[in-house]
Amino acid sequence: MVAAVSRAASLGCTNNRCGLLTDGEYHNLIIGRLVHVGSPSETKRVLHWAKTHGYWKSLPNTASPYVKDIKLVRIALPRSLAKHPVTVFIQAEEYHTDPLPVGALVRYSPHGERHEAPPKADADELSLYHGLTGCVASLCKPGDSACSKRYRQGVFTKKTGAPVDPTTGKILPEGHRIDPVSLLPVRQDK
Repeated sequence: MVAAVSRAASLGCTNNRCGLLTDGEYHNLIIGRLVHVGSPSETKRVLHWAKTHGYWKSLPNTASPYVKDIKLVRIALPRSLAKHPVTVFIQAEEYHTDPLPVGALVRYSPHGERHEAPPKADADELSLYHGLTGCVASLCKPGDSACSKRYRQGVFTKKTGAPVDPTTGKILPEGHRIDPVSLLPVRQDK
């Protein structure tokens, strides 16, 4: 039981909603450092927290599709934006095809309506694909500071690249935009 409490604390479940920014799929872009890839037991812990707190009502109630079909990843943002890493989910198949190294600068993006669901997916897989997971791609290898300097870390709207406060979900009026396609900062003319 001590290990379960320790893991719960490391995920921030007791005081930080397990790092979840929203109930279900997060709809904004996130650019930050990959700091953790979750184990099946951690995924079950977040599932338990979500279900007991009224989250994920439209998603499966049993742990097996979560453990089989998704991978929990945690992304750290600059401390000025978030004190704790953000928890998001990707398809396990996607992760196993292209494992993400801890320390890499990554981009999370929601699937959205344009992404085609996995072929031959059952009802549970489809509900997780559309209701919980997104895509995480590596932008820069761990330690590649020249690459990392090109990007602005934070949370941004998928449509316009406007900066978003990860805690409130509101657009930051004084923040700097990124191009939502290239992910590079947009030059601010004064």
